[in-house]
Amino acid sequence: MTQQLRQYQTQALTELRQGIRSGAKAQLLMAPTGSGKTTIASAINLGACAKGKKAFFIVDSLELVDQAARRFLEDGMWVGVIQGDHIMTDYSAPVQVATIQTLKRRWNKMPDSVRPDLLIIDEAHVLHQAHEDIIRWCKESGVPVIGLSATPFRKGLGKIFDRLVVTITTSDLMNAGFLCPARCYAPNIPDLKGVKTNSSGDWDADAVAEVMGDNGLMGDVVEQWLKLAEGRQTIVFASNVAHSRALCDRFRQVGIEAAHIDGYDSDKQGRTDTIDAFRRGQIKVLCNVAVLTKGFDAPETACVVLARPTKSLMLHIQMIGRGLRTAEGKSDCIIIDHAGNCLLNGLPDASLPQELHDGENSRNLDRKEREQKDPVEKPCGSCGFVSTKHVCPSCGFKPEARQDVEVVEGELYEITKDNAPKEKWSTEELASLYAELKGYARAKGYNPGWAFHKCREYAGRAPRNTNQIGPAAPSQQTLNIVKHLTIKAAKRRAAA
Repeated sequence: MTQQLRQYQTQALTELRQGIRSGAKAQLLMAPTGSGKTTIASAINLGACAKGKKAFFIVDSLELVDQAARRFLEDGMWVGVIQGDHIMTDYSAPVQVATIQTLKRRWNKMPDSVRPDLLIIDEAHVLHQAHEDIIRWCKESGVPVIGLSATPFRKGLGKIFDRLVVTITTSDLMNAGFLCPARCYAPNIPDLKGVKTNSSGDWDADAVAEVMGDNGLMGDVVEQWLKLAEGRQTIVFASNVAHSRALCDRFRQVGIEAAHIDGYDSDKQGRTDTIDAFRRGQIKVLCNVAVLTKGFDAPETACVVLARPTKSLMLHIQMIGRGLRTAEGKSDCIIIDHAGNCLLNGLPDASLPQELHDGENSRNLDRKEREQKDPVEKPCGSCGFVSTKHVCPSCGFKPEARQDVEVVEGELYEITKDNAPKEKWSTEELASLYAELKGYARAKGYNPGWAFHKCREYAGRAPRNTNQIGPAAPSQQTLNIVKHLTIKAAKRRAAA
């Protein structure tokens, strides 16, 4: 039985159809976590089936395969699954749920009669080379492509998708009661100057764990949870695997049923069983690394603990979004932010970029940079022999994994619109600043997202509906602001 579409979902479908008719070969639908992206996808699939067309719905993790297939079955569709030797393998079904990993191996062997007439990509901000190859085939073959994402901020997406369709904001969803309100508790932002970054531009997980040993997470994770959110179904995002396991053990020591999962464990069935136990309420606190940041649907989650810092807006939004869905008996979600992410990246209802980044595809650039980067030499913890190997080639010593994250005593305080960093700019002033930064970016040939991030960096926020604000010639004041930010960035690079 299909769900009744909400007004903004119907509008999204209308805009996507208009885009296809106007010749947009690949569109990306930006819809917040909890807005019903799968509901929209289901409506798109039903429309394709009614016309005798075949639709592929691509996911990038095993956890999302059965979740999507189950939903489409409930909506009355004939569904096949392309994933390993899945029990629902059926290439004759008009709707196929596929993992990109399996599809990558089988795509070139598929006859055209099996390939899709419509392609939908879930979590489209995470694209592999296989995604791009299939999208290229779709464009050449006249097959419409629709990507779904709550956070389409990745560099280069504007090179892959022709058009961004924006539905509704998180703030609007909260005001309408479709998402629950959030209460955020955070400390001051830890000092992470000089911490190395990984290929995606975020702080390296192990480097974070090391530096946090000096700066520490503000406030004891278990102690603050007992104080602010005891009894709530909780997801904890840790700095690395050892840190997650250590937090899990500490929750268990005080009698809380807790478990750890990570995206690096080869026991995928065990991970699925643990997640199912959490959904049933048998596990109260689920500590994780690199697994629950996208597409994870557990509305009963009423607390999210951020025990790792990030400067990635995408990751920040994906993490806090795990707790914003509504559920029976759930009045709000508590965000316990030990790393100051909410102060750095914004509250759950903060405004977000509404333009695709049209710069160089960062994935290929990152790969080249990784290939060119020299291995890091470090001394053996046992004999002092310096090498780049994890296991010492001199004495055979293998260091044990350790969490390296210490705690700084201190209290967290609730962030509200009243005590959050003050907004010194009126709505009109902010729109004017953004328009002039956009004009400057256009004159310099920068990508559209540059204006959003510079506006946010200087003013602390960016205006809503940035796609409705046209570029304007920059005033001398705005030129001075750009100069100030450029000097500031140069000093940061020099210090690093």
